[in-house]
Amino acid sequence: MSTMTTLSRAEFTLLVRNRVLLFNALVMPLLFPVVFLFIGREDGALPDAIVSSALEVFALFLLVFLVYYNLLSSYATRRDELVLKRLRTGEATDNQILLGPAVPSFALTALLTVVVAGIVLVLGGNLPVNPLLLVAALGGGAAMFAALALITSTFTRNAEAAQITSLPIILLAMAGTSFMRDIAPDSLAPVIDLTPIAAVLDLVNLGWIGTTDPTTDSLSFAETFSPALQPLLVIAAWIVGSIVIAKTHFRWEPRA
Repeated sequence: MSTMTTLSRAEFTLLVRNRVLLFNALVMPLLFPVVFLFIGREDGALPDAIVSSALEVFALFLLVFLVYYNLLSSYATRRDELVLKRLRTGEATDNQILLGPAVPSFALTALLTVVVAGIVLVLGGNLPVNPLLLVAALGGGAAMFAALALITSTFTRNAEAAQITSLPIILLAMAGTSFMRDIAPDSLAPVIDLTPIAAVLDLVNLGWIGTTDPTTDSLSFAETFSPALQPLLVIAAWIVGSIVIAKTHFRWEPRA
């Protein structure tokens, strides 16, 4: 069994043993989107605007709370308890040690995405226009928020401190929601488009309803790739930039 497999298996075991964390990870990202979908049904069908709103809430809970916050707490706690330092004395490489805690979050991202997609279709929603963009949005989003958790953990002393140090990223994520984009001045739109969640939501909408605005006409499968280029580049830039910073500033020993 490879080192990465061993670390991943241990992470899954820890997740299953923590019933509260497992419940929150499985239920919270689905609860509000499902309520949205049930309430928004019209004559047995789901309007694109309702699907868009439900997927936005799903992506927000999934990436910010399941991936980002859980990983931040995990990295801070294990460094504070010297777990990361002890792992470095074994066969695992630094990359494997840091990637191990993220594996359950990535697996749950894939599982919950399939579940919510199935619920949308069962309740009468249209088929996604471009599933590739949907996968890129949530898969890339999970990698992006995992990298952001690494950076935030560099100045987070322990799990309690994570409640404070996570606020800048959470607020940055909220800035990219459709509500904030609707009320923000037009002059700020190009800046908001560069925030993590805004890029993810643009890709999610392009992937499922074929447009970033549910009130406009849907594009075809081929036509969605052109407007998807910018959000794809934004997500890639956040991932690469976060990893570069984390490589040089990540701390393996507890903060004094």
